Amino acid sequence: MRYSGVLLVGLLCAQNILSMGARLGFYRSQFLSPTDRNSTLTTLSPTYRSGITGFLSWGWSEYFATGLEIGYQGVGQKFYGVGFRGESYTSEVSLNYLRLGVGFQPQYAQDSWGIWASLAPGLSLLTRSDLNFSGDTLAQGTLIMPQIARRVLNYLEKSTNPEDRLLPVRMYRRVVPTLSVSGGLRVRLAPTVWVLGLFYYERSFGDMEKKGYKIPGDESPLYSRERKPVRYQLTGIQVGLQYEVSIRP
Repeated sequence: MRYSGVLLVGLLCAQNILSMGARLGFYRSQFLSPTDRNSTLTTLSPTYRSGITGFLSWGWSEYFATGLEIGYQGVGQKFYGVGFRGESYTSEVSLNYLRLGVGFQPQYAQDSWGIWASLAPGLSLLTRSDLNFSGDTLAQGTLIMPQIARRVLNYLEKSTNPEDRLLPVRMYRRVVPTLSVSGGLRVRLAPTVWVLGLFYYERSFGDMEKKGYKIPGDESPLYSRERKPVRYQLTGIQVGLQYEVSIRP
């Protein structure tokens, strides 16, 4: 413990700049699902989501900082196609995540402008899940997401157990690893305040879906064995404010 305390004090003394701020994002969202993308029964269409990210970082020099990020954002995917009776259908999955990350931030500044970037590995924690399906019915199955969503919604329509309302959350993993990258320009608004304009990219790793999950009272898994791992991807822009102050004379 004594050596840990000495190391912590040493790290704090090595810092030059304290930086904090928030970024508002506008994203194009899609699921990276080989099974859905290769199916002839459905077509994928991206959705558009927003999110907000707060950050606190400590600068080792005027060119590099490390810190923490916390954000809240939505991801989603739309599906459409022709159903069992030859009529069209639409389906959508909407998920909300609380994202926690560790940011590595290279930066550069001139008098009134500069460059700012962040590479942030982290974890996304699922907080909400919504499923929608409308239009023609689909052939029975659990291979593609519209079939799965329809099966879940049919079950919920008949269920009288309040606990079953959590099924759209339980069918997904509560925590998934992620990596986000942002970068762009910053313009000085005041001596210690910058306006940020950034491009943004984020994706998850592993599998968002809990493949072994079973609907209560059903012996077969909700997902087909042939369904491959699903990940999400966000691309878009962020605008925000950064407050930066020197903590050493």
